[in-house]
Amino acid sequence: MLDLEAIELIKQLKARYFRYLDTIDYDGLRSVFSDDVQAHFSGGDYDFTCNGWGELETFYRRAITPEKFGTHNGHHPEITVDGETATGIWYLSDTFYYFKRKLVIRGTSLYTDSYRKQNGEWLICGTGYKRIYEEWEPMRDDVTVAIRPGVVAEPNS
Repeated sequence: MLDLEAIELIKQLKARYFRYLDTIDYDGLRSVFSDDVQAHFSGGDYDFTCNGWGELETFYRRAITPEKFGTHNGHHPEITVDGETATGIWYLSDTFYYFKRKLVIRGTSLYTDSYRKQNGEWLICGTGYKRIYEEWEPMRDDVTVAIRPGVVAEPNS
């Protein structure tokens, strides 16, 4: 029998992950992971692993800033629950803006996650993705960015 309540709670957990990532909310990110989280990310010019929240936090603080950020959309979750553990596959579509290098990177990936229930709450204890498609495009000089996550916009500026 499907554990629909657990599946829904895990969907909400992953939704918070994407929201915290895109709003550069490091404290929020911390709240969705177990201390011993394992992560592996593989893309166009990178392939690396993070062991534990400390390494993963360092990665996020370097990778996601007001000068390097993105929009991440997770779709089509395939979640399997087994008691107080679960696994999930998510389809990711994302766009990443890298102002220093004047790049826009668009792509798709398959996330594979593992979850466990800890103190009554679901947490991500394993995560990672493998890129399916990645496109790098020079950022146009005539584009004006009015608001960026992590940057407070001044009125009338």
